[in-house]
Amino acid sequence: MHQRRYDRIINLTFNRPSALLADYVGAPDIRGARSAWDGGTIIDNPWMTYFTDIHQIRRINRFNLVDVYAMGGSRPGAFAPLRVVVPAESEDWARSFLSNPDGQEHAWIAVQAGASDVMKAWRPQHFGVTLARFSKQWNGGIVFIGAPSERDTIALAIRTYREAGGNRPVKNAAGLTTLPQLVALLANCKLLLTNDTGPMHLAVGVQTPVIDLSVGHVDFQETGPYGPGHWVMQPDLECAPCGFDQICAHHACKERLPIDAVADVMRHVVGQGPLPLVVPGYRLYRSGVDADQLGTFELVSGHEDARIAWYAAFWRRRWYESFTGQPSRLPLLTGHAPDTGQGVMCIRTMMPLLDRLCQRADHIVRLTRHTPLEVHTIQTLQLTQAEERHKATQIGMATWATKPLTTAALRLLHQDNVQGLEQMARHHAAGYHRWRHEAELVIASMSAVRETITSSAILPVSYVGIE
Repeated sequence: MHQRRYDRIINLTFNRPSALLADYVGAPDIRGARSAWDGGTIIDNPWMTYFTDIHQIRRINRFNLVDVYAMGGSRPGAFAPLRVVVPAESEDWARSFLSNPDGQEHAWIAVQAGASDVMKAWRPQHFGVTLARFSKQWNGGIVFIGAPSERDTIALAIRTYREAGGNRPVKNAAGLTTLPQLVALLANCKLLLTNDTGPMHLAVGVQTPVIDLSVGHVDFQETGPYGPGHWVMQPDLECAPCGFDQICAHHACKERLPIDAVADVMRHVVGQGPLPLVVPGYRLYRSGVDADQLGTFELVSGHEDARIAWYAAFWRRRWYESFTGQPSRLPLLTGHAPDTGQGVMCIRTMMPLLDRLCQRADHIVRLTRHTPLEVHTIQTLQLTQAEERHKATQIGMATWATKPLTTAALRLLHQDNVQGLEQMARHHAAGYHRWRHEAELVIASMSAVRETITSSAILPVSYVGIE
């Protein structure tokens, strides 16, 4: 591989072994993880570094990972849907599997009641009752898909389905298909009702509509069905989605999705009824493509936290323009954040700390040029700097106006792929100055939005981001 002299490596595995391998293979342009001079891992591309920040800011992230990876590996462009080709022999197998002994043809829907992680799976009993209620108007069949490990889950869903009065034909393909055969099965179904799973993306690739039940630590904004024609149902809970490292004591999200509403959305997708009216307990989203040609989700029913929604729109536009260097085609914000006063005050409280951090960092850079080296003085300055950085971080992580830029600044400071004391000092000084510059830009942007409201004029805003 080393001898092939690749032009670009796109490394989507963010760990040390893959970084070492990417660096060994070598290319002028490495997107994703690569090895630092000391064997550590660094990431240069802004989209790829953004991926590493998502776990801190996922509540306001509005980029599907398909787009993050695509633009990190390439560049902005026209929307390109996911496509999966169904081999002819697999198509024949799927038609045979779905055929009936009496020769009567049925329409089919697919269901995946299990998942690789039980945390992100709706309860199998809920699947069973939902399918029973849906089947009252559905004259077709139901085919369950999944891994062999999901057979017990599927058996419980089917048993509940029968006990709840479901009497339509049921087939269980779990553990019986090759990957091409699974693709063919999904291509022959009218919809896929599923948890967040790999087959969900295969269904998207063969243009089968998906209803994604987004529970647990799943965030559909990151990994939901990509492109138009799909639906997401998410519990209306303040903690949804929970964090990857969070241990949930109640699992209330598994009970919050209304069974009748899920059945009604299924009927709508197969053309047998309207979308359900607003029902407390969940949010319904329709997938689509936004003006920047990226995947998006539109809230159709339910309510979002106004503060989260505002900052999600604010940072979505800001990140796109920062990372691409191009203006976003999304509409400019015309309202202010519900906590604008808190956000502005937070930044103003941070600014003196950031000023001192920048001044101290610049002083350390100058001291590194002295001979003999004033080691004790530098160490004393660094200790004070660490204390002030901690204070600035505590303030910066307290509001969505400053948490994203603080997260990015800390990552940039720690990703110090430089050799030598002076170069290290210069790297840190640049990081502190960038942190301060970003804070200035955010407060200017928020002020511009407020002026838009009072003057009814759309003000252009220039964005410069962390690269």
